[in-house]
Amino acid sequence: MENPPVTESVDLERMQRRLDEIMSIGRTEDGGVTRLAYSKEESTAFDFVRSELDDSIEIRTDSLGNLYASPDLESAETTLVGSHLDSVYNGGRLDGALGVVVAMEAIDVLETGETSTAAPPTLAVFRGEESARFGCHTIGSRGALGMLTVEDFSRTDQNDVPLWLAMQRDGHQPSDLSEPMLDLSRIRRFYETHIEQGRVLVESGDDLGIVTSIRAPVRYNVTVEGAYDHSGATPMGLRADALAAAGELITAVERVASDTDDVVATVGDITARDGAINKVCGEVAFPLDIRSDEVPSRDEVERGIFDEFSRITDKRDVSVSKAEIDRSDPVSLSESAIEELTGAASVTDAEYLQLPSGGGHDAMNFQQAGIPTGMLFVPSVRGISHSPKEETYPESIRSAAIATAQVLSTPDT
Repeated sequence: MENPPVTESVDLERMQRRLDEIMSIGRTEDGGVTRLAYSKEESTAFDFVRSELDDSIEIRTDSLGNLYASPDLESAETTLVGSHLDSVYNGGRLDGALGVVVAMEAIDVLETGETSTAAPPTLAVFRGEESARFGCHTIGSRGALGMLTVEDFSRTDQNDVPLWLAMQRDGHQPSDLSEPMLDLSRIRRFYETHIEQGRVLVESGDDLGIVTSIRAPVRYNVTVEGAYDHSGATPMGLRADALAAAGELITAVERVASDTDDVVATVGDITARDGAINKVCGEVAFPLDIRSDEVPSRDEVERGIFDEFSRITDKRDVSVSKAEIDRSDPVSLSESAIEELTGAASVTDAEYLQLPSGGGHDAMNFQQAGIPTGMLFVPSVRGISHSPKEETYPESIRSAAIATAQVLSTPDT
């Protein structure tokens, strides 16, 4: 696979400028970014992407607010490439935005060069990939593929604003949820670039990762109920302390998952309801996230965690309840797309390896919809992501853009 113009035409400075511009939208005092799903900041980022597109590019927005841009939006066949622009609270500059900027660069290179393409590429930028605001992941891509449910649209944010209302306030009116908004028969491939969000590439010294599979979570909201009491007047042996019990439950989550090689389990937040320095806390809530590439292993850890929950709450005379909020299947990405990305990476100067993804991405939905999907990772410096300290290496960004342009193109004959 040879295409020197692709390698020579990628403009790292242009990509860095675009990343900086997007980073300025929703920038926090800590140097991070908060650009939540269906917020003013997310919409402003979409406006920036539109402003950067050449006049020759056709642009369309669907009823969820997803953006599609291509030299020919009506072509018989296309390859989609892109990612998302929303972020977690006080997140990093690369998560999502990098995939959009790399896709824009690849399309720019192909449009301004003399390179033919296997099919006219389409930039795809999706709304609401992160679950930070509504507790509901990959909203835009799932909606585009006909995977959203009525229950998803009823999810609320911290201010009790439901997803459907946030969409309406942003000017979107989704209609038939049961049918894809995309013509799936036109889509040849879907490609996405993302920061790894782990340490594998940094530890190995490789510049690029070619993703083989995507772990999937089962998630719960867990509530521990004990009894509110006065902190000074209630003897230690007479307490039903929900907060102390929750601490032991969270430690049990870590202990059970640590006994496995391929399952991770996380409690990333905790809320002491009506807690105070002079009270024994009577109610605590926390989320539970369990992920693996293998459903049987994940199920075994899930059972082990809840067995421990029962033992601990019985001992402490508190109760625990759990509400399942998500159960997704792991996804193996397309072997043909992996092969194409491997060939494309070989024309760069980058060292690369194959690895699974620990995080979920829009890419997994396209693979589940039957569209051959491939994904590139760039390293996370020090393994950091979802943080203002998130960063990667400039040459890895350049290599990802070259490889993406390469898989979107075919040699002239």
